[in-house]
Amino acid sequence: MAEENSAAVLTPTPSEPKLNRVERIKKGKDPFEVWEAIERYAVTGFDSIEKDDIDLFKWYGIYTQSSDTTGYFMLRIKLPNGDLTSTQLRTIASITQRFAQGLADVTDRQNFQLHWIQIENIPTIGRELEAVGLSLKGSSGDTVRNVIGCPLSGYDPTEIIDTWPLVEEVNRRLAGNSEFGNLPRKFKISISGCVEQCAHPEINDLGLVAVRKANGEVGFEAWVGGGLGSQPHLGQRLGVFIPPSAAVEVASHIIAIFRDHGYRKNRAHARLKFLLADWGVAKFREELEQRLGYHLEDGPAGYQAPANAYRDHVGAYLQKDGRYALGLATLGSRVTADQLFALADLAERYGSSHLRNTTLQNIVLLDIAAESLEEVKAATAALGLPSETSSFRRGLMSCTGNQFCKQAVSETKIRAVNLVEALELELPNFSRSAGRQLSIAFNGCPNSCTRYQVADIGLVGSLGRPTNNPSGEKEEVFQIYLGGKLGQDAQLGHHLKQRIRATEIKDYIVNLLQRFEAEREEGESFTQYVNRNLGEG
Repeated sequence: MAEENSAAVLTPTPSEPKLNRVERIKKGKDPFEVWEAIERYAVTGFDSIEKDDIDLFKWYGIYTQSSDTTGYFMLRIKLPNGDLTSTQLRTIASITQRFAQGLADVTDRQNFQLHWIQIENIPTIGRELEAVGLSLKGSSGDTVRNVIGCPLSGYDPTEIIDTWPLVEEVNRRLAGNSEFGNLPRKFKISISGCVEQCAHPEINDLGLVAVRKANGEVGFEAWVGGGLGSQPHLGQRLGVFIPPSAAVEVASHIIAIFRDHGYRKNRAHARLKFLLADWGVAKFREELEQRLGYHLEDGPAGYQAPANAYRDHVGAYLQKDGRYALGLATLGSRVTADQLFALADLAERYGSSHLRNTTLQNIVLLDIAAESLEEVKAATAALGLPSETSSFRRGLMSCTGNQFCKQAVSETKIRAVNLVEALELELPNFSRSAGRQLSIAFNGCPNSCTRYQVADIGLVGSLGRPTNNPSGEKEEVFQIYLGGKLGQDAQLGHHLKQRIRATEIKDYIVNLLQRFEAEREEGESFTQYVNRNLGEG
């Protein structure tokens, strides 16, 4: 599994002489070389694993699980642009069935994530994935993460440019590359040619967004320094026009700037967003052009999705060729091995054996003939993966939660499912609020794996005292964020002072949405309603 293309591990810059623990580990070893140790531990067992090596397992998407599941791992399968063939999906389904207790999650970066993985089985999983053209390498760690994009790239009749070839090239040349295997922290890339920017450039370290100049020439603008977590930053436009032929070169130099100048002393302050905040866009562009050896042309701002747009890819979408893409809603991201096997069968029977995961934890079947569309809709609905469903289900995102994730304080999956079921029962006629679906994000910790700061309703679990019992014992409570969104007039959600008990979530949100329905002005979106009541920004 360890590939060629190794490079010397970087030492800290003179301005950052003190190394944190992870930096000290990386200084002594190329993180991608840990695969050899993984194969050794598969023979000697979990108890033989050295602590430093466990930290490096992340470079292959492998994390230890919560204390309740000691001895097991969470594992991410890297899928650039969420792209899958039916053969690849069937392989993932088989791995899920045999090694992960039959359950898988679709992540917000278009990956699949498995749980209950034992060290003894990881080399076998790696070989089976490689046999169908997939990889674990670079799916996590301080490196270039899975490159995300529009799930309809190459199929969308309104797109400016098909970016799938560029995603493939960036993944091949930059992701899993030891030259960028020791970054200060993770580096996330979004590439999209669709007009509604569904790949969220504003919250990635680098977002390449297709633009068309007045003369008709097509290229990319760049957004840099986006990222959420406990200290969220929306990305900033670099103000340049990048020809498609230069996109990989520009991306590689941007990553190198982060590698060489990003902060390594404090991991909480090590993302590109902090460097950009200190440098500013002008200095960052100057450094980039110096490395390129030429000046980049000033470029136009790309189209930004309207305030009420919410492109979740659920439902039937007409492709360029007259066939259909059919987006299917998971329930809080979780799917079963049996569902994955069945989707692979449907993709072969009715489509071109081609599927894609979305950035909102859903799945799209591609190339469905018009005459087969209703039959496929019925088949997927029978699987529990409907293409026609409530606003609540299609807009739901849920992180792993404390069932498996050692960072999470709160359980999220079951609560998310229960909330959707309650909302569908109590608000069956909830409107689409001026054309925009409602997004609800459940997160078990502040790390923003479901992007709660840019959701209509963000719920973040923590241990504390509920607002209605400030002197009582600490318990599991949820913090609330309202009115976040991306696109035109992007904003982070309002962080409310209330902390509500987990048992009170359903009543709180039902009441909130009933008020919204009763009080909103004509054409007013949920974000606009929140801003009107809580103040702008």
